[in-house]
Amino acid sequence: MRKISLSLSNPAMPNLSPLHTRLPDEIISDILSRLPVVSLCRFRCVSKSWQSLISHPHFITTHLNRSTNGKHERLILGNFFCNLYSVELDSSQFRHQSLAVHLDFAPDQNPSCCDEIGGSCDGLVLMLDVWFNYSLVNPSTRESRELPESPFTIEGKFFADYGLGYDSSIDDYKVVNISYHHRETESADNLVSVYALKTNSWRRIENSPYDHSHFEHQSGAFVCGALHWVASNGMDDVIVALGLADEKFRTVSSPALGCTVDQLCVLGGCLCVFVEQFYDPGCLDAWVMKEYGVRDSWTKFTVTCDNRYESWRPLSLSRTGQFLFNVEGYKLVLFDTREKESKELVVHGRPAQFEAGTYVESLVSPTRATRLCY
Repeated sequence: MRKISLSLSNPAMPNLSPLHTRLPDEIISDILSRLPVVSLCRFRCVSKSWQSLISHPHFITTHLNRSTNGKHERLILGNFFCNLYSVELDSSQFRHQSLAVHLDFAPDQNPSCCDEIGGSCDGLVLMLDVWFNYSLVNPSTRESRELPESPFTIEGKFFADYGLGYDSSIDDYKVVNISYHHRETESADNLVSVYALKTNSWRRIENSPYDHSHFEHQSGAFVCGALHWVASNGMDDVIVALGLADEKFRTVSSPALGCTVDQLCVLGGCLCVFVEQFYDPGCLDAWVMKEYGVRDSWTKFTVTCDNRYESWRPLSLSRTGQFLFNVEGYKLVLFDTREKESKELVVHGRPAQFEAGTYVESLVSPTRATRLCY
């Protein structure tokens, strides 16, 4: 793809050099691309040329790549009242204490629902309520967008799998909704619809050939251009992938588990499967696919849990082997695979009850697709 050249020719450009000689445009752009989003949002007001630079798709992509490669994740915490909080994580090694910062949105940008956090992609966070109404939120820029209701859902009471991802073939973000009836009451229909950010509309695609009703209400794990869920092929539980470019379903090789998958997620950029040990309910086996699509790359870790709590939702994995969990929606717990011990992550200023997810800082807007794939 051809390289985009950005020119900042405004003679009123602020002088950043200590020697009072104007820095080249490329150096200014490189410096700005390393700054946090909150600073860049302020710097848009410096001049028209800076506003044009910071809003340019090429700059947004460069800044996003730096955020992603740096692997500085943030936690987003939300509650029923749509109060959102951000917590900084150091992915090299999680600290045992941190601070929650309340995210202030303008009245017209305040998210309308936060019953559940349904995943993130490139700094955009998918949120939904109990009726599967979706919103896209960028916690860094304090922007949000309420998605229109999908007209392609089955009648009556239904459940849904869902997910957010990026389609690099058309430079667009997509939300997928798979609706189905409860497996004990009616046959599963597995009706699939896809929302595209550029058109702000839903369209129906071919139904999933797999039965998603065995694992209700799953958030899709986005890895390597595809969303992943656990479903049934009629005989066994399988990992199902929907490629966002061709919008076709396929299966991904899974580890030899011999038991039911408890959770599927993305940790450290890798597909991860959690399985509860039947012989020891206080332990979880965490299988991490270190090389996508290669069955032999599945690596197992054993996580010791407090079996007084039923819900252990994995959130993140540090480079030193620390797993971070949301426990029962009111506690954050770190498990160190080297020390074989768990500790509570104390977050000052957080809500008492919360949903949790992770995201990276970015300038990607939920109101328009602005990323370019390089």
